Amino acid sequence: MDECDVVVPRKHVADFILYTNELKEKHQIRIKSFGHAGDGNLHIYILRDELPRELWEKKLTEVFHDLYERAAQYGGKVSGEHGIGYAKKSYLNESMGSSGMELLRNIKKAFDPKCLLNPGKVV
Repeated sequence: MDECDVVVPRKHVADFILYTNELKEKHQIRIKSFGHAGDGNLHIYILRDELPRELWEKKLTEVFHDLYERAAQYGGKVSGEHGIGYAKKSYLNESMGSSGMELLRNIKKAFDPKCLLNPGKVV
């Protein structure tokens, strides 16, 4: 399985969860959702089950694209609390834009000017 750690405004939580159900049908893959509805932070698990790796990776990419696109439409972001790993780096760039990414880099520099913490990571 892989996880989409998305955050959306609270008023869109129910609609977003319903949307994940639509994606189950669209992509013919099992998806489970849970999270912290009080702050809009949702954990969407996309489950591989018995899918061959190549098909799994294709479906996973498509599901992530759809989830993050819908989150953006609702004014949400790519991650609420788990941070961004290498695999989801491109989604962060899309979500934050160049000025948002620059802001994150500057915050990192302020707290870690020698880049000792989490070297080589996004921020």
